[in-house]
Amino acid sequence: MKRSLALLAILVGINLCSFIAMYYVYFPWMHKIDSQELQESILADVRFLNFRLSLLDYSYSPQTIAKAEHELNIKIKARSREQLGMEPSYFNQLKENRYGIDMGRPEGPSAYLLLNDNQTILTVGPYPKVNSDIQLRDWLFYVIILIVFNAVAVLIVYRHVNEALNVAIRAIGQLDLSGLKLKKTRSPLTNISANTPRVVNHIKGLHKQHQQSLYNQRDLMHAVAHEFRGPMARLSFALDLFSQTRSEERRQELTEDMDDALSELDDLVKEVLGYSRLKDGRFPLELEHFDLRKITESVIEKVKTLYPEKNFILYSEPAKAIPLYADCNLIDRVMINLIRNAARFSNSKVKVALICFKDSIEIRVEDDGPGIPPGKRNRIFEPFTRLDYSRSRDSGGAGLGLAIAKGIINRHQGTIWAEDSRELGGAVLTIHMPLEQKSAVIEAEEALKKSSSTDTDDKTEQRHRRR
Repeated sequence: MKRSLALLAILVGINLCSFIAMYYVYFPWMHKIDSQELQESILADVRFLNFRLSLLDYSYSPQTIAKAEHELNIKIKARSREQLGMEPSYFNQLKENRYGIDMGRPEGPSAYLLLNDNQTILTVGPYPKVNSDIQLRDWLFYVIILIVFNAVAVLIVYRHVNEALNVAIRAIGQLDLSGLKLKKTRSPLTNISANTPRVVNHIKGLHKQHQQSLYNQRDLMHAVAHEFRGPMARLSFALDLFSQTRSEERRQELTEDMDDALSELDDLVKEVLGYSRLKDGRFPLELEHFDLRKITESVIEKVKTLYPEKNFILYSEPAKAIPLYADCNLIDRVMINLIRNAARFSNSKVKVALICFKDSIEIRVEDDGPGIPPGKRNRIFEPFTRLDYSRSRDSGGAGLGLAIAKGIINRHQGTIWAEDSRELGGAVLTIHMPLEQKSAVIEAEEALKKSSSTDTDDKTEQRHRRR
């Protein structure tokens, strides 16, 4: 605001100075020049007439006067001193010089030529008066002066503003804007106007992510503290009993219990660290092309070793290879978590279906277990969430498998949900995601556009509310 007022004051001052200079300096100067030019022109005419009459010994006839009028294109009349009302001092000066000029005549400037009789005076004129009004040339000159002065002022301000904008551009360039592509232009003003909204929206998004990360960490810390209590309590209880027991067999049992508790704590720490990194988005997706059917077959073979009594069915459409462009390691982990979860709670059968569409794929993992109550189907994707008797801690796991799977699918622009299995009667977890993931730059551009659109909608809604 202060800079704008300063710029306005500078422009007003320059225009005021230009007007004063034109009115009190330029206009009088031009009037003086015009008067001098007219005076020199009159003086040249009267000298010409004096030269012509000197050849005739200052005697004249009507023909001589008519010829002189034609050549000079001005009226010439013979008058006396009394008719002209000429002052004695001026008449005496005219006697000495023979001719003279009077620029102050009411009817206009005139020239006088005294003949030999010292009575007759030839009056040349009157000439047109010098126009004291402002002429077109004066206005043009005034406009040119204004343009020059204002251009100099604007140029100075422009250079000053450019220096300030360049400082801002360098500061923006030093920000860590990973995933945001800025538009680079030669003009600092265009650069700032084009990139500032993008940077602001990006920072707003980072702020929201930071706040959400803080909330997630708080909830995670509470959940972790709660989950640690069980293994720690069993470990503490086994240590107390170990010091009091003398039986080697009982000590061996307590040692195995402590090993199980420590293993559970170790698995819990690994799961918590993996989930935390996934939620915070600390690592980019390592995108590559791979065969989803082949990955699924490999995962089923691994899970079969843990649950050899279960029957696993793989259905894919098409039956051949299903190409997917995503993070292979993360998708492999999703399939392990879902298939192992289904095998853990199934009675005897698990079915995995891969259905490929034009630009997306649907993954369905079904089991013939007890299913999931309708009111708790969204909660199973929250960290450390376990449901009733059939899906309790006794079944194994830290309660992070589905939460991690959801985080991975969200990173791949997909969705995951739970419902009842019509075919097997248990639960079915369904994933829908694109066949090809977009690069980080494209994701950032789309997020920026979405954020800008959201901000515009919010502002429009606020205006309607005010009305």
